[in-house]
Amino acid sequence: MAPEGMVHALEIIHSLLKPGGVLVDIHPTGDPPRIEVLVGDQPHLAGFLQETDDFIEYTQASQALEQAVHRGWFSFQTSQEFIFKTYAPTPGELFQFLSAEWKDALLLPEVIEQAEALYKSADAESKIQLIERVRIARYGRLG
Repeated sequence: MAPEGMVHALEIIHSLLKPGGVLVDIHPTGDPPRIEVLVGDQPHLAGFLQETDDFIEYTQASQALEQAVHRGWFSFQTSQEFIFKTYAPTPGELFQFLSAEWKDALLLPEVIEQAEALYKSADAESKIQLIERVRIARYGRLG
């Protein structure tokens, strides 16, 4: 969604919330997610997921929220970050999921090779995970 569309969506949300209502925003921080192979409970970094647009939409979402605060629609109340993990039994299954569901995902060949090599070399039961840093924030409705 274009940045102008994000601001417009926030304006619509403002009009739908009751006075004293709360907007909860959840979106990734925009840091490239880690791809790790878990051997037992030990993580081994295979690399990072990239995006064709360099995660720009997350920065744009944060900027749209700042504009909504500046326009007097919302007041910032609190925020925190948390880790969101997506697990798969094999690298192939994770990469297939990302190809189908994460339309602008960019899996570099060296990351795929490293993940597959780590997975194949493990003696213990292995799985793979994608680790994202996500921000959750609360904004109070003004006006």
